[in-house]
Amino acid sequence: MILVTGATGNVASVLIPMLLQSGQQVRGLVHEEAKASGLRDQGAEVVVADLEKPETLDAAVAGVERIYLIIDNGPNGAQHGINLIDAVKRSGGRPQVVRQGMFGDSRSRLNHQHEQVAAALAESGLPVTTLRPTFFMQNTLAGAQTVASAGQLYWAMNDAKLAMIDIRDIAECATAVLTSDGHAGEAYVLTGPQAVSFHDVANALSGALNKPVTYINVPNEALVQSMTEMGIPEWTAQGFAELMDGFKDGFAKEATDNVERLTGHPARSVETFAHDFAGFFGGGQG
Repeated sequence: MILVTGATGNVASVLIPMLLQSGQQVRGLVHEEAKASGLRDQGAEVVVADLEKPETLDAAVAGVERIYLIIDNGPNGAQHGINLIDAVKRSGGRPQVVRQGMFGDSRSRLNHQHEQVAAALAESGLPVTTLRPTFFMQNTLAGAQTVASAGQLYWAMNDAKLAMIDIRDIAECATAVLTSDGHAGEAYVLTGPQAVSFHDVANALSGALNKPVTYINVPNEALVQSMTEMGIPEWTAQGFAELMDGFKDGFAKEATDNVERLTGHPARSVETFAHDFAGFFGGGQG
């Protein structure tokens, strides 16, 4: 049995079908019953629990052999992860924990949350594998409306290059690690095939949409305002802006081959992403 936290989130919603298709037993942790039906329809077991409430987590971890641990990008994310680790310790089990971390500059408050979870896992003595993806290509979907309406992609990255990654590759790497042995103690930085600028992203969208798309750099303040207007809490939006500062300084400008090592195929390019998600940016595909 594999427990997946954040079961309806961006990575887990891709990961869980992959695990089920590979014949695994999957238990998805959700905090609302309303989110459970879709997972059950896919064939997953569902446990409704709240990572804010440690007393609700014992059933979630009972009998699991592996855990995919994702924390949310909020000020309580670290405590959520620690609460789950404590529930595992109470259970007396020793599942392998595959932690989805973050490959981001330490100046970001989001990264601080992941560091606290990593420290708690190290202290627990549980077998741990860490996946550290960079910036998700799918984050650019936040700019889909202006790409569709005006052919303009706004982001706060200057002209810097970043080895961003497709979420589908993260999910495939997670599936590989969760369904095979020999990964305990390993940490894998996950990137796309090469570093790209947001000018490159705009060019890829131009090709996929068959229309000009231009990247327009904005200051961090504009990025934070846009994210909060979309309903993202300001604390989290500020954390993303802090990540962008690290990426602008070249933190993730080097690509790794870990996606290919784990999955057997090269990481998806930004051109592939743009083609596959063109419909979300106003194209006729997707």
